[in-house]
Amino acid sequence: MENGTFINHLYALVLQDFPESLVMTLAVFSFINLRLCDKRILYVALLQSVTNLVRLLPIVFGIHTVILAVTLSIYTRIFTGVRLSRILAAVLVCIAIVTAMEMIYLEPLLNATKIPYETVFASPLLRAVFALPYELVLLLVALGKNHFNSKKGIGAELSLKS
Repeated sequence: MENGTFINHLYALVLQDFPESLVMTLAVFSFINLRLCDKRILYVALLQSVTNLVRLLPIVFGIHTVILAVTLSIYTRIFTGVRLSRILAAVLVCIAIVTAMEMIYLEPLLNATKIPYETVFASPLLRAVFALPYELVLLLVALGKNHFNSKKGIGAELSLKS
């Protein structure tokens, strides 16, 4: 189990988990052609934020990501009715974006700041700061896709046939 106090876990929920869940949900909604002015985004993001507590479980590295991908897909399915296969594809694209971004910036950022990864992972504030680059990219992708959808007239109404 991850070391840390209860208050640190609360800080992590607010500083990293909720923003990350929100931008991930925004990106998923835009990829499945739903408008981003939908209150269901907030419901999914809040549920996903709480689900991020799965990182406290003593399970093998990487399984947390699988659990979070599955739960985000399920929550989105519950609130939208869109086909699970489309949602899962959107979630996988988001995970690929996050992974690519982390591969690009994480090591250079750690070297530039001279902060060890363990220190970053242990601090909710540092984790949130180090997550900002991929969160900003996901937000830009979500907004860009939403703009594209609007220009093409896609996503005006939720279709349960999707």
